[in-house]
Amino acid sequence: MHMDAMDPTRAFVKDVKRLVIKFGTAVVTRSDGRLALGRLGALCEQIKELNSQGYQVIVVTSGAVGLGRQRLRYRSLLNSSFADLQKPQAELDGKACAAVGQNNLMALYDTLFSQLDVTSAQLLVTDNDFRDEAFRNQLTQTVDSLLALRVIPIFNENDAVSTRKAPYEDSSGIFWDNDSLAGLLALQLKADLLVLLSDVDGLYSGPPSDPRSKLIHTYLEKGHQGQITFGDKSRVGRGGMTAKVKSAVYSSQAGIPVVITSGYATGSILKVLNGERIGTLFHRDAYKWVQVKEVGAREMAVAARESSRRLQAMSSQDRKKILLDIANALETNEELIKIENDADVEAAQLAGYEKSLVSRLVLKPGKARLF
Repeated sequence: MHMDAMDPTRAFVKDVKRLVIKFGTAVVTRSDGRLALGRLGALCEQIKELNSQGYQVIVVTSGAVGLGRQRLRYRSLLNSSFADLQKPQAELDGKACAAVGQNNLMALYDTLFSQLDVTSAQLLVTDNDFRDEAFRNQLTQTVDSLLALRVIPIFNENDAVSTRKAPYEDSSGIFWDNDSLAGLLALQLKADLLVLLSDVDGLYSGPPSDPRSKLIHTYLEKGHQGQITFGDKSRVGRGGMTAKVKSAVYSSQAGIPVVITSGYATGSILKVLNGERIGTLFHRDAYKWVQVKEVGAREMAVAARESSRRLQAMSSQDRKKILLDIANALETNEELIKIENDADVEAAQLAGYEKSLVSRLVLKPGKARLF
């Protein structure tokens, strides 16, 4: 891991040991529905690298339905007469597509990982499975055993036997697509990080095709919620970026950092684990990292003036009480302040600030009582 390239807001990755990585359908397949062999091979190579470094990697993959549909259409075409081809083609059963596609998808993963001397395992689940506590406990034990053996567990929703009436639209279950499944697994399996791979670089302020849209490096729920214009859903998946953001917000609020980034970009997974500022980060403590420069000097000056006027309008007794309350809060939280200050100092050092500036940032024992 190259610590010199680490962004201060991504310093938490140095503590990551177990991570869940979700491959979206748009990442797994090409625009024509066929498997993106080169892209999948590159992703498997990155997972091999992480596996050899001691990371515990869990994969959630999409793509079975699309792959099965492509295979079944091809088979139907071969078995059709010229007269049959003149008739309207019936829509294929999605569950049949899932059954055929899952077999082919896992065969490919097995081939790719075998070439890299890595063993993989298939685990198919439905949302009803997670209603059973015994199942959840057994799932955790099985995955723990696989990871201890350095096996890569590969999850997918078992669409072929799902009992939901509308498996591609019904959002009433425990999970409703592979983005939410990845979030659920990250929680159940106590992952340290969730990476959602997409066909774009991350979450944008608007549709990625709009040149005015900007990549959001760190998502702030209060600052960004309701201000983002989502584009169309994935060309082949179920939910697109909207589903990813929903899963990311849910997981990050539960304490699991999430990064949405491109599955197309070279080495994107390794870059995330190196702490590089790629993709969009969702983190429960992200609000602490908002840069002061994001607030203009004029806004700060106006706020300071207004606060000064409010203080002047107060009685001396009220001002004294405020100062005493602040002093009591500082003394009560001195240990917590020290922990946060240590984190600030570490971030400043990683960012390459001069030693003189870093030393001024350090809070020495008892210094909080001086304010």
